[in-house]
Amino acid sequence: MKKARHDHGLEQPTQVQGMTRGLILGIALNLLIVVVEVVIGLLANSLGLLSDAVHNFTDIAALAIVWFAFTQAKKPPTAVKTFGYHRTGILTALFNALVMVLVTVWIFYEAYQRFINPQPVGGALVMITAGAALIANLAVVAILRSRGSGDLNIRSAMLHLLSDAATSAAVVVAGLIIIATGWYPVDPLVSVMLGLAILWGAWKIIEETIEIFLEEAPRAVDVNRVVAEMKDEDGVLDVHDIHVWTIGSQLYALSAHVLVEDIKVSESNKIMNDLREMLSHDFGIVHSTLEVESSPCENGGPYCDINNHTVQVSGSKHHH
Repeated sequence: MKKARHDHGLEQPTQVQGMTRGLILGIALNLLIVVVEVVIGLLANSLGLLSDAVHNFTDIAALAIVWFAFTQAKKPPTAVKTFGYHRTGILTALFNALVMVLVTVWIFYEAYQRFINPQPVGGALVMITAGAALIANLAVVAILRSRGSGDLNIRSAMLHLLSDAATSAAVVVAGLIIIATGWYPVDPLVSVMLGLAILWGAWKIIEETIEIFLEEAPRAVDVNRVVAEMKDEDGVLDVHDIHVWTIGSQLYALSAHVLVEDIKVSESNKIMNDLREMLSHDFGIVHSTLEVESSPCENGGPYCDINNHTVQVSGSKHHH
């Protein structure tokens, strides 16, 4: 008996529109935050506020780039870009993460200068301004999370926003400490602690984008289970030469050779349609290319060794 299918909730047009509205709102709020924090940061002489303003400025660029990636992904494929422009989003996610690394290095440098030469900081101004920035960033994160948190590009943008929210929260605490004790080094100390957390989050994004460009199987897909369930479908005798990769955020593809009995093409089409339905509903693999075969494969195992691959044609073997 075949397993019940379940829908993986692929993005619908209304979801994309919701994410677009969330991105535009995030850009507007962050622009306001940047202006306020730069002005107050200069008046209060706070590295925490100025670094938070820099973070928010990178958020504006990050959100704008994510919006650009969404518009590019809507473009149809061409003879040159046969998969369309979905990889644009992966590139922008990588770019955003690298920018965060550079910004954090700048914060470390400025913090070092403040440790060497502590400077007075206006605690009350810092606390009030950072509190407002914290609320604004968390509001945008909540909007984006509810409308597309699984998307790698959205996750990258949310990393920017969450890092700023954390920075703002820490700056609020620093403002309280400055008001209570007058200990000014807490301002750069907070910046360093948050910088380390930001670097970790940025690395996770960089690591995942590298996996995608290396054509590794998606983290969300258990390929051994895919093979087992394909073999479990009615009419399937074996599966080999299987490849699973990520085209764009949450857009997975698969190619495989499927061994069946020597049957009519119309009968094999039904088997292939059943396989595609299973792959789409059970694993979220929406683009699958399946090659039907009626002769067993000489290569052992389901995974193809491209470096030692042969094709049987009219009784002769051709090496690739």
